[in-house]
Amino acid sequence: MAPERWRHHLDYLITLLGGSIGSGSLIKFPYLCMRNGGGAFLIPYAIFTFLGAIPCVFLEMVIGQLSQSGPINVWNLCPPFKGIGSGIATVMWLYVTYYMAIFAWFMYYFYHSFIGKLPWASCDNSWNTPACITNIDNSFMRNTGTNATDITSGGVNATTSSNFTNVIVTGMTAAEEFWRFQVLQMTDGLDNLGSMRWPLVGLMAITCVIMFLFIFQGVRVSGKVVYVTVGLPIILVIVFLVQGCLLPGSADGIYFYVNPKFEKLLEPGIWIEACSLALYSLNIAMGNIITMSGHNKVTNNCFRDVLIVSIADMLCLIFVGFAFFAIIGHVAYLRGVPVESYESSGFNLAFIIYPEVMTYLPLPHVWPALTFLALITLEVDTVLPGLEIMIAATEDVFQGLVKRRWVLVAVILLSNFLFALPCTTQGGIYIVTLVDWYTYFPAIAVFAILECFVVSWCYGLERLKRDIVAMWGKTVPRVMLLSIKYVCPILLSAIICYSVYSYRPPKYGDYIYPTWATGVGWMISSISIIQLPIIFTWTVYHTQGSTFKERVVRSFQPNDHWRKLSITDGTLNTMQSLETWL
Repeated sequence: MAPERWRHHLDYLITLLGGSIGSGSLIKFPYLCMRNGGGAFLIPYAIFTFLGAIPCVFLEMVIGQLSQSGPINVWNLCPPFKGIGSGIATVMWLYVTYYMAIFAWFMYYFYHSFIGKLPWASCDNSWNTPACITNIDNSFMRNTGTNATDITSGGVNATTSSNFTNVIVTGMTAAEEFWRFQVLQMTDGLDNLGSMRWPLVGLMAITCVIMFLFIFQGVRVSGKVVYVTVGLPIILVIVFLVQGCLLPGSADGIYFYVNPKFEKLLEPGIWIEACSLALYSLNIAMGNIITMSGHNKVTNNCFRDVLIVSIADMLCLIFVGFAFFAIIGHVAYLRGVPVESYESSGFNLAFIIYPEVMTYLPLPHVWPALTFLALITLEVDTVLPGLEIMIAATEDVFQGLVKRRWVLVAVILLSNFLFALPCTTQGGIYIVTLVDWYTYFPAIAVFAILECFVVSWCYGLERLKRDIVAMWGKTVPRVMLLSIKYVCPILLSAIICYSVYSYRPPKYGDYIYPTWATGVGWMISSISIIQLPIIFTWTVYHTQGSTFKERVVRSFQPNDHWRKLSITDGTLNTMQSLETWL
């Protein structure tokens, strides 16, 4: 059965761009620039985008478009490695599950942006403590520098009990108390999850309904939704930039952003973090590119597309940086603190720093609403591809479900909702932090390395070159193929080694996770990776051959489904079947 096609090729490009930008563009990228010397970070980031990210994206576009299938069946080109696809689908299921809770947090803030008196701007609310510090009146600002993967609340002296109302905190701002004591109503740790936060449960249910309506009819509908979910945040960022540049102090923030501290380039950490951002901001080895490319016509020019998407993603991130630092410069000017004081990441930046910063701007009710509207729409751009990947992976295995897509979508979303319920408890933040800490590492890097290895060394670059010529009649620069074969695996291996070297157990603020929780985290990490040896062994065992070596050699050849694949898209009249080459 032919895959569903995009209504317009621009739908495909916008979908990939939206998935790559995501809410991380407003959260992680500004933090990494702040942490790594402003403009100095942009130099290695741009280098690694061209050196490592573009070849990896190109590879996934080509095999996805050539296979015309999802993240599992694409590995018919080397069947023992189908575990890559099933592992990616598992990572995406975990990702969508806990991001349902994060989506609910964004919606909670968006709703409260319309209340007459912003609840995070004052200390006279029922949840505030006597030690609360009003955002506007204080000059207190803590530096919460963390590593690139840290999403903790960071650096607060606190003594907590099992009930959030008994928490004694010294020196929290009103924005932080709203986040901890009203939104989350935090308990003292993972051992005490507390009760359900029913407003968050309701918002999460609304999220699931919205996602179902967006995706159950396929890419022909979801491909149109992204015009709004990508276009709206870009418009809002332009508004933020214009407003920020009109405020005093904004020039200092922008100067910090564009003025490189070249001495930072002597630190290996900045190069590793820039490489990591360049590779992962484009959703490499997350199944998104392969799955979405499978809906293209087989004659589509992937080389043109990879340049458009990769460069547009890089420019969008840089543009977001200008808007962020313009506003941060103004707030730093009002408070009399340096721009570096706002070095923060993850949940701390999204739910404490952003709301607090918005209280300093003219029309303080408007900017929080626009900020969280942008985060919500960007979140849609990242969650929808995750759902599409799970749907495509399931249809690869159970092809009979293709005609019952709405049932499949409902079942997947229901499973995400049920397993995300613990994340909406009073201790849910500890669960989200733990799952996020271990979901991606080292799975995604391992999958990316294997993708390069399988296509370059098992399938063969010469065979891939013939496929490319057959698809759109042109070859690609040889440097692109050499990067796939050598450069990208080396860069990814360096990321893994550095991450192992700099690894530390998870924590949230002052809360250190118990040993058993760390063990659970590594179990979460291994769920997706363990599928690789299992599927590899099963495939080799069921391959015909008189010796083990013969079975391995035969299993590494493209299977019958791939051999039968022919490029007959209705637009090619002179193409040969791939059967001839294989």
